[in-house]
Parts: sequence; C-alpha cells; structure tokens
Amino acid sequence: SLLYTGDFKLRRGQSAEPAEWTAASTLIMETTYGIPRYRLPPTEEVIAQIIAFCRDAIENDEVPVLLGYSLGKAQEILCALAGADLVPMLHGSVYRMTRIYEQYGQKFCHYLRYQPNDLAGKVLICPPSANRSRMLEKIPHKRVAMISGWAVDPSAIYRYQVDAAFPLSDHADYDDLLRYVALVGPKRVFTLHGFAAQFALDLRARGIEAWALTEENQMELTFGTSLAESPDIAVAVSTAESNGPPPVTAAATTPAPSEFLGFANVGQAIAATPAKLEKVRLLAEYFSTLDDEQLAIATVYFTGHAFPQTDLRTLQVGGSVIYRALGGATKISDAEFRRIAHSHGDAGKTGFDVLDGRTVPEPFGIIESYKFFEELQKLRGPVAKKEALQNRVARLSAREGQYVVKILTGDLRIGLREGLVEEAIAKAFNAPLDEVKEANMLLGDIGRTAVLARNNELHRAELSLFRPIKCMLASPEPTAEAIWKRFVDVAAAVSAAEPKNLSPETAAATTPAAKQSPPTVYVEDKFDGIRAQLHASRARSEIFSRDLKRITSQFPEIAEQAREFSEEVILDGEIIAFAEDRRLTFFDLQKRLGRKTDALDLFETSSADVPVIFVAFDLLFLNGRSLLRTALRERRELLRGLKLPSKFQIASVVAAHSANEIEREFKRARLRLNEGLMVKDPQSFYSPGRRGMFWFKLKKELATLDVVVVAAELGHGKRNHVLSDYTFAVRDEQNGELLPIGKAYSGLTDAEIAELTEHFKDNTLIERGRYREVKPDVVLEVAFNSIQPSTRHSSGLALRFPRIKAIRRDKTIENIDTLAYAQQLAAQQDRGNSSASSRARSRDPAAKL
Repeated sequence: SLLYTGDFKLRRGQSAEPAEWTAASTLIMETTYGIPRYRLPPTEEVIAQIIAFCRDAIENDEVPVLLGYSLGKAQEILCALAGADLVPMLHGSVYRMTRIYEQYGQKFCHYLRYQPNDLAGKVLICPPSANRSRMLEKIPHKRVAMISGWAVDPSAIYRYQVDAAFPLSDHADYDDLLRYVALVGPKRVFTLHGFAAQFALDLRARGIEAWALTEENQMELTFGTSLAESPDIAVAVSTAESNGPPPVTAAATTPAPSEFLGFANVGQAIAATPAKLEKVRLLAEYFSTLDDEQLAIATVYFTGHAFPQTDLRTLQVGGSVIYRALGGATKISDAEFRRIAHSHGDAGKTGFDVLDGRTVPEPFGIIESYKFFEELQKLRGPVAKKEALQNRVARLSAREGQYVVKILTGDLRIGLREGLVEEAIAKAFNAPLDEVKEANMLLGDIGRTAVLARNNELHRAELSLFRPIKCMLASPEPTAEAIWKRFVDVAAAVSAAEPKNLSPETAAATTPAAKQSPPTVYVEDKFDGIRAQLHASRARSEIFSRDLKRITSQFPEIAEQAREFSEEVILDGEIIAFAEDRRLTFFDLQKRLGRKTDALDLFETSSADVPVIFVAFDLLFLNGRSLLRTALRERRELLRGLKLPSKFQIASVVAAHSANEIEREFKRARLRLNEGLMVKDPQSFYSPGRRGMFWFKLKKELATLDVVVVAAELGHGKRNHVLSDYTFAVRDEQNGELLPIGKAYSGLTDAEIAELTEHFKDNTLIERGRYREVKPDVVLEVAFNSIQPSTRHSSGLALRFPRIKAIRRDKTIENIDTLAYAQQLAAQQDRGNSSASSRARSRDPAAKL
C-alpha cells in the first residue's frame, strides 16, 4: 500500500479539516521543515503575537499589513483575527479565494475588500508578492509582517524585508513529520521538498529505509532495523498517541556548535538593531568570549575583510566564481538562481537563500575559516577557486555561507563601521578609545590592535615602513570665504583656550603654536591624479593607494627610482600624468591604472605613452622616526631637505592670510590645469584616516548639463530594491538621437529616489534583470568636474565625477542639452587649459605642476 501526503500539518487549523493518516507500507511525504531547527511554537502563542502586532500598529496610526499566501494561509490569518475586535481588509486575490471558501461553507469574521481610501484602523491581508509593490508603497504609514513557518529563522525579517515575522505555517514542522511517520508505520519512506535529503538521512539514522526522491542518495548504508525496532520512532509513536511532541533523543541531538555560525549570528544581531550603542555592546560581549587567535581573526572579519588592511594578499574571487560555487554546491537550477539573485541585488542574501535547506552543515571554526581563506588565496585560476569554495559552502549552514560570501565580497552590510569595531574593542577590554584608534591607525591591523588592547599593550603600536596607514583627509568647502572662516573660528577657540568648542580630534591635532590670530595657512594645488603613499629604503620600495592596496607594479619606474633615496622615508603625495611638451590629464593616467604585471615590455610601453611623476606634499616617517605628531611646518622643512630622484617633485606651497588670497591662488591653480586647492594649517599634526578642521579642499564645478534619463538600475546595499542608478543622455540635434554620456547615483534624497522608482517602473520599455531601459521623460541637472573624449559612451564623451544636482521638473526632453554643446564644453576646456597652462608656466617656472 502507498500513502502520498501532499502538504499537511498535524496541528489543528481553523480554516481546513485536520490531516488524516492510515497505515501504509510506503509513505511519500513532503518535508518542508525536515530538520530539528524548524520546531514551531504553539499556534495560540503565535496568534496572540499577531493580534498584538496589529493592535500596536493601529494605536500608532499605522496600517498593519499581514503577508500570507492567498489560498490557505490568508484564510487561516482571517480565522485567527476572529474575536480580536479587528477589521480585516483583503487584497483582491485574497478576497477572491476567501469567497470560494465561503461557497463551500467556511465561516469567517466580518471583512472588507481592499479600498485604498479606507485603510485607517483596518488590518490589510495581502499575498507575499504584494510586498514592496506599488500598492503598498503608496501607504505612507504601515507596518508589514510576514506570516510563514520560515519566521523561525532570526533573519526572516531581513530575508523578506519586513518589520516582523510570525511562524504560522500550513506545513508540518520537524516534530510533526516524525509523528506522522510513527502514525503511518511504513517500511519505506520517500521524501519531497524542503529538507528532503536531510530528513531522509535522519530517518535512516533511526533505522528506517528512507530516500529523497529529488536528491542523489548515498547507497553504502545498510538496513536491517525494522520500524518497530527503531527506538526514536517508538518514542514518536508513543508521543503521537498522547498528541504531544516527541522529546529530543540522542540520535536527534544538535551537532557540535559551529564557531563561525556564532560569528554570523552576532553579525545578524548587529544588523537587526539600528542603535549604535547596542551594536557596540553586542560586539564587545562577543569579543570577550574569544581567545587571542580567534579575536585577531574575528575583528578583521567584522570590518568586512578576510585579511587585515595592511596584509597585501587578495582573494581574487569574483562574483562569477561565487555564483558558480553556490550553484554547484546546491544543484539549484539556473532559473531559480537568477530569480533569487535578481530579488536581492546582494551577494550575501543571495547566498543565504540559495544555500538554505540545500546543504549538510558541519561545525566550522573561526581559525579553520581563516585557514580556508588563506588556502583560497593561494589557489590560482577561477576553476580551482570555484571548486574549493563549492566544497566548503556545501558543508556550511545558509547563515555561515551568507557570511563567507559577505567576506569574499568585502562588505558585510550590517551597519557596522570600523569606528564601531574600535569602540567595541575599547569597551570589551576597558581600554581608552583614543588609544585603540591610535594603535589601529598605526598598525593598519584591527585584529592585532584588539589583541594588544586585551593584553594592555597598546603602547607597543608604532608607525613602521611598508605598513601603510590611512591618508589624512580634507574637508570640502564651496568657497574661499567658507574655508577662511573655518580657520579663523578654530584659531579664536584655541587662543581663547576653549576646548569645549573643539572636537577631540581638533584639540589633539593642534600644537601650542597654533594660538595665532589672524591665522596663516598653507595653500597647495590639488592635483588631478591619484593619492599615493610611498615607503622607501635603499633595499626596497612600495607604493600604496589611498585604500592601502599595493600599486607598485602599476608604476615600476617610480618604485625603482625611490630606492635612490639615501634615507628611509614614507611620503604622502599624488601620482600624476606629466610631460613637459603636452597636456596630460587624469583620463591619460587611467591608462596606467589597474595593471597587474611587472613585465618590462608593458612597463616600457606604458611609460612611453603616459609618463608619470610622484608629487610629494608630506613626509610622515624619516629614518626610524614617526613625524605624525610633528607640525606640518616642520614636516615640510624636512621634506624640502630630501634629495629627490628625477621622477619626484615637491608640491609648491604658498602662504595665505585672507580669503581673497586663497581665491587668487585657486584661480592660478586652475590655470595650471589642476583641480583646485588644498588649504592646510601649518601647525597641524597628521591625523590618518580623519577629516578635521586643519585640511580643506576647494573645488568648483566646471559646468552642468541638462540630460534625460534613458536607463535605470537597481542600487546596492540598502538601495537594492529601488532604481537609484541612472544612465543619462544628451540629444544629437542632427538626427534627434539620444546618446548616453554618463551615469550617476548620488545627489538625490531617498524620497526622490522612491518617487523616480515608481515612475520608471511604470515607464519601463525593456527590462533585463536589474536593468531597465525607460521612457526618456525625466530631465536631470548633472554637475561634473571635467569632460573628455571617450569610447565608453555612444556620445563619444565621458564626464568625470558626475552627480545629480536636481530633478528639472520644469524641463522636458526638448529642453535638454545637445551633443554639440557638450562637445563645445570639452573643446573649450582643452583649448583654455592648454593656452592658460603655457601662460602660467612662462610666468612661474615653479608652477609647472
């Protein structure tokens, strides 16, 4: 005899008749929740929570929205609300299904069909597909809850992007699945859906022949234990007769705890709270449970990386490798994988949903995880990396796999900045926060910093060669007057000895000599290149980017000459494209960026095509001595004392004593083809990685263009559900064709992005996954720093640093700028800069930069 269950549950529901069973020799059963983790709480308890959720939302003038499938779940929710003095309002599809129920005699409490203007005080019941739909997004004040057995998972609210989740299900949970097997008493069980393979393995461990119909099965197992001889099933039979859940037996105990799962769970808890103090508390408590080796690893992980920032190793595991490994580990279909990936736009969340229920987890240690990342880094080629990653994730839980993917992509996306990790270290080990920050800044290794803090040895951290530190940053200001006011205000506060008016960073970075009024400032050109930090001794030299990546191989001629320094130095500066006989720009420099090889022939070709120089503007380290706590004035004097190789120059400095003088130097800098000005306090210390009141930058936009949006794309991170990345075009007045000229994703508010998302969804011409070609009817005003010829876009032009200034609601597509006007801007920029450059060089030989 054979019994096939379909979907079922043993818990009594209010909207359907109870499940039945009969003895059968073969049982085919659905196993949606076929692992011990999915034990659902009592139904009455869940219903009480749902009712409390609805009442609380209504009391706060919000509309409670309950998401459940239109057939079955929605009617169960409707029954649950009976007698709760709540008025349900049903989405159209839920309403139609409910009416069919009533035709067959089912009774429900009073309900209404959805009316958008009558939501106040009602409980809206919708299918899950309605979440983030236009219908719900038009409800300004709402609170959304998912009703699903998957709500047992702590991450359910993030997975479904809702405010709450309640574990009410029409499927049997793990305990009911065991009870049902006991009630039927089969000789053989076939499992389907959900955790089919895991539940079949569970039954075989209990002595029952069981196989997953949709999975590969291990044929080496032996059988011989009859159903009656299985002690666990015997317990389940006894339990079923008493209508209660079976106790957990030795055979069903949870495996040894996984350290990496503990790390991932802490990450989820941190993501769940918006409160910074709570994030710090959770992290500090976790850090205090780790030994030194685990601590050094986990703290780095919480910055989103596998290795410390100053560790020059890179994993080189791209998105295609990750996705192929996930697919290979789970045997998921390509169509289902694409559906999951497109629904998230986030590799970590995609990893969770792909792996969920499709792996056989094993314990995974923190130290073991670090060794895995080391082994992955050593492998060469995408095939080898894919195989290693596939083998690993197949033995991880979905949550662990999610965080492995997050680390591989370098972004946890849990609302945790490195500064909060520093605060957690200070809290966990009762260390002064400023000392933790100082040590991390000097070491570039937050893991080592944490261990020093635990052992009260933060004083051992010091600046050293070939261990890059973060660059000091400049605060942007729009005018010379604004910059001058900043300096005057700081000088006045310092002179008046009013530390309460200064930030801690400002007070710490100010030398006693700064008590001067009116102030004197240093003014330097802001170069159109890339920020770089050079570490050099006679035996070795390295160049690091502003994000601490080694870029020595991209500029080998500079690295080679750096070994000519007679001193050990760390220089802060800018690498720029430079030639005496022709104008070079950042667009020229880009040809040198991203090169991964030191091959001599490539070096010679690139150097001949795009020569570069290193322009030094600060000296951070000299012959074993850190200069970070030395005033800029003295650092510059020491810098000028160095004997420079030919490919090195020192940025010229001009002293300014007023806003007018700053504005004058800004105009001169633009004549010299440079972006703008850097304005610095000569008495300031060097504060790595921080913006303060001592370095400012003055840049002004070249122009703006009125353009029309021709394509929109889903964003990333918190914007992965809205269309926030816009490709825009100018008009070719010869034939009316719209020609893309750039892409921008910054400058608009969340409200404006939400508005445009709705508009573009309603005006999509072609949809390709996350990308939509849209009706060209939204005009934007776009600012940019420069415009250059480029083959990247069909217009033949590209904008540097484009950003959206405004949505031009007063303009239509007929009013956008033309290709000819954009070309004119590019030509004027090129002609004006070239002639101005010649005049500037003839007047001021020192201004050749």
